Amino acid sequence: MDTSSSSSASSSSTVQIMNNGSNGAADTIEYHTTNSITLCLKYKKDQYTIIDKHSNVSCWSTFGLPAKILGPDKYEVLNNLHLKLPAEKSIASSPTRNTPKPVNTKNLEKHKHQLTSLLSEWLCSGTRPVNMVEDIGLKAFVDHCIHIGYMYGPIPGSSLLPCRRTVNKEIKHMASAGRNQMKTTLIKAAKRRCLTLSTDIWSDGYKKVSYLGCTAQWVDENWNLCSFELFCLPFRKPNKTSKNVFLVIEEGLALYDLQPFMDDIIWVCDRGSNLKKALDKFTVVHCIGHRLNNILQKTFYQAETSKAKKDIAFGDLYVTIAEDEDDEISGCESEEASSDSDIDEKLLDKRTKNINYASSISNKNNATTTIAQLPSDAKRLLITIIHSKELVQYVKKVNLNQDLEEKNTAILIQSTIVRWLSLYNCLKSVRGSLTALTEIFDEKHLEKKRINLISIFMLDKLIEFLKPWTYVMKRVQSSLVPSVHTVTPIIFMVNSSLDIKANDSKQEKGIMFFRQRAKQIMKQMIIFDPIHLIETFFNPKTRKMTFLTAKQREECLEYVKQEMLIFDVDQQVPSPSHRKEIQLRRNTSSSYMADFYLIAEREDVGGHGSSKISAHEMEIDMYLKHGVDRTTNGNTDQGTDEYNPLCFWKARHSSYPVLYKVAARVLAVPATSSAVEREFSFTGNIITQKRSRLCPNTVNDIVCNHSYALFKMRFGESIECETIEL
Repeated sequence: MDTSSSSSASSSSTVQIMNNGSNGAADTIEYHTTNSITLCLKYKKDQYTIIDKHSNVSCWSTFGLPAKILGPDKYEVLNNLHLKLPAEKSIASSPTRNTPKPVNTKNLEKHKHQLTSLLSEWLCSGTRPVNMVEDIGLKAFVDHCIHIGYMYGPIPGSSLLPCRRTVNKEIKHMASAGRNQMKTTLIKAAKRRCLTLSTDIWSDGYKKVSYLGCTAQWVDENWNLCSFELFCLPFRKPNKTSKNVFLVIEEGLALYDLQPFMDDIIWVCDRGSNLKKALDKFTVVHCIGHRLNNILQKTFYQAETSKAKKDIAFGDLYVTIAEDEDDEISGCESEEASSDSDIDEKLLDKRTKNINYASSISNKNNATTTIAQLPSDAKRLLITIIHSKELVQYVKKVNLNQDLEEKNTAILIQSTIVRWLSLYNCLKSVRGSLTALTEIFDEKHLEKKRINLISIFMLDKLIEFLKPWTYVMKRVQSSLVPSVHTVTPIIFMVNSSLDIKANDSKQEKGIMFFRQRAKQIMKQMIIFDPIHLIETFFNPKTRKMTFLTAKQREECLEYVKQEMLIFDVDQQVPSPSHRKEIQLRRNTSSSYMADFYLIAEREDVGGHGSSKISAHEMEIDMYLKHGVDRTTNGNTDQGTDEYNPLCFWKARHSSYPVLYKVAARVLAVPATSSAVEREFSFTGNIITQKRSRLCPNTVNDIVCNHSYALFKMRFGESIECETIEL
């Protein structure tokens, strides 16, 4: 038996193992502790064993030596460590198991309790959220640490954990790798003209650093609706003019080499003047969510009621509740607080004018009516909203939300102008908590006048009025299924809910006024973009556009034909990068013939224009007649039961060789810019008071890594990596 031994060492020291080949040279060097040797004997029995120790001293005959198996009857002693043969051989000869079995359950529970104590101490001292222990990333980190301990034995944590600078470098490296992986997919989507970008500007709440965010959405070749957060770049320009906004957008697109495709991209944004002007040269779809929110604000005078003095604007209809000095709400906590200089003087001058309800509501221009001109019934509805908001503020101030939770009642939610669904959520929470609040006020001997001032009848009418708006606002914000094709149907649906019904009672004069006012404001403010009309056509359920006007249907079909022609031309016209090369070489003498041939090719394409148009019209007619989709459910793979028109086009795209390309382009457009708003919400969770000094570039990298991880989780690891020929 071939053995080699090392010098004696304590049981906790590491030893050197020499694996000698035929030439006697050392091939590899490994290091082991007594714990790792024990684990190797347990779970690597084909590589390690215990050999007998031959000694002249009889007491050593009961011990053996751990050794590595080199071959038949050839071993290499790992250490001059003496193991008692009966015990250790029983360990080595035990049945094979995939995972270690705890030797002592009580000891394991003791270690788990110690781990819980360490985690609790860490969460408290570092003021970290308790739900962090449920984070998948933390579990993966702990699993990897356990694996390292299994392989190499006990190792100090300080020798494994990297420093802050190393982590920042790794975040940057991961973001760069993720962008390179996504670049190919995004460029392919841009070449197919089915890439949509939503952009907006946001400032963090601590350092007030401005960021320009951008989120991509597209339909891939398998008809999946994909999304990715491209960037959240710090806005380092001196001001937010349209020119500077455009420069920052170009800087972000340069990370993915998307600048040459800006003309083919559809842009979604709000109606901010700088964004509108910056993207004026491109195809832009305005966010319908912002528009609907603005209509609701204007309908219920949200801006005016927050500025005007209630007792002057509403007269005796508004009841002021006296408060103790200790209960007064500070100006920073109250949403309604404002200075006297903010009061609308014109509104006060007209406060004595009232509208006589004797004439028909439909004949009045309610859209231009000021608060002072409102009839009493309409004013009472506004006062119901104001009293509900004041109740929410009071409950929050005296900390009664905790009492509501103890009674298994939903807490009250404040209403803010910038949040789209906050008014409905506020009124709904007040309605559901009135009974519980009455009990709490009795228990705490609080004045119930705040509750008694709220008319339950009017509160129910307001909630009923806002319910269809709430459904609409939620639907258009969806990112799992296409949303822009629902814009025209939902506007029609909301308009229908505003019609004055025959069974409306005289007690509903106030809500009837606001129905008519909302309808008139919608007529003024809702202007459909061409994409909204096209999407109506590409939804098989609404392809005949029966609820649109004749003029809108005609415009829609013209837009569709234009898009079909563009796709036909793009098959014969060079790509954006090649067009750029042609423009750059026009000053050279050799470019004259190239320009001549290019013009001739375009004229040749034009010569076939009439036949192309005829083919397109036939394709459109066939879709209008036979594009029936009787399915009502959505795509379960996308996690929704909502009807998804992508399922129809995935199954029938071969029947419409040009039309399906336009469908893929327009169905990728979101109805709102809520995707970039969600990106800002995530960024706000990154930049906290404890992390307010985080580098803005690192914030951008974290956003990219987060989005890339979600993209891989949703669509798998199969991200295309092939080289794109531009």
